[in-house]
Amino acid sequence: MIDQLKNIPTPYRFGSQRKLETLQMNISSPLLRIVRGDVGNPDELLDAANGVNVIFCGVYLTYDDKPEKVHQMLEAARSVSAAIGAKLVIVEGVYRPVDMKESAKIPCPNSMRIFSPELYGEAASNTLIHYALRKIVQGKPVKLPIDPSIRRDYLFIDDAARYVHELASTESAYGGNWHLCGNGSISQAELLGFAGSVIQIAPRFETIGKWQQRLLQWYEPEMWIKLDSYERYGKIYGTSSMAYDGVSPTPYEEGMVLTVKHMLEKYVAKVSTYRG
Repeated sequence: MIDQLKNIPTPYRFGSQRKLETLQMNISSPLLRIVRGDVGNPDELLDAANGVNVIFCGVYLTYDDKPEKVHQMLEAARSVSAAIGAKLVIVEGVYRPVDMKESAKIPCPNSMRIFSPELYGEAASNTLIHYALRKIVQGKPVKLPIDPSIRRDYLFIDDAARYVHELASTESAYGGNWHLCGNGSISQAELLGFAGSVIQIAPRFETIGKWQQRLLQWYEPEMWIKLDSYERYGKIYGTSSMAYDGVSPTPYEEGMVLTVKHMLEKYVAKVSTYRG
């Protein structure tokens, strides 16, 4: 995402056509301008970024990022940032590979790296927590490929956006690594318990059997690599990162209530449309 914090109040967003159309539908704001861009076309990027103050680039916030595509995107963002003199903010999520080469890079004085805990919220799809929430909303058991008792940090997506914006608006924050803080560690079982209270049904957890694990590992080896890195990543942000404790983070229970209510509206709407 390319966003101006000053002067020109128009954010831009690059992405697939489907994602861009969904974003345009969900955000009816005169401050949003959608641009279809190709990271392999420097002229397109430079033209779209004209007049931009800050470029935001989010990677590994969900499962759908590929290392080679991420590398290409980051290099394109750095190139455009340097060419137009814009600041660069890179936000990295927990689904990044543990041995990701980008992790060794130190931000230049005009950029910063922000590490985020796993995001949750109606808009934070294609994550482990979102998969579990869909099952709970649909009244189905949740098959967990990880240990639900492990405690880790989670962050409500609205809070994450606010914290990133606050850091990006702070001149002294550039040139360093930061990690965002939520409301402290909590297990997935506890977090999903809050979701179950909204629909007044306790979540049902089912473990994946050994033969299913072997089948999945054979069929989708990259998934198990990601799950392994997800398990080990936890709160490992690197020794050079500084904690950012935003003001008034959304309590887990409140965040899950808001998330589940939105998902219930979407699910009920889909069912009603199908039956009609």
